[in-house]
Amino acid sequence: SIVMGSAMDGNLLKAAAEAHHKAIDSIDGNGLTSAADYEAVNAALGRVVASVPASKVMDVYNAFAGLTNPAVPNKIFSTVNSLDANAAAKAFYEFKDVVKAAQR
Repeated sequence: SIVMGSAMDGNLLKAAAEAHHKAIDSIDGNGLTSAADYEAVNAALGRVVASVPASKVMDVYNAFAGLTNPAVPNKIFSTVNSLDANAAAKAFYEFKDVVKAAQR
């Protein structure tokens, strides 16, 4: 992940940090940020990841996959509503496709 991080566009990384800061500042009494700030954070992170070659992103993915017990995803899935989990996974995969299409 250090290699991936060092390959990130510094200006995009700064913009992502600023989006996070803004989202933290807008947290309400229920501990939630605004939908617009949440979307801005995700978009900023997508741009940061897209600034890194796909091979470096996959190196990080594969390294962490090797560290995680294969039972962990199923255990986490068993603790939440399956429809919500599947909807979140679908949204994540769509986000991944958008990032990949923008990747350098």
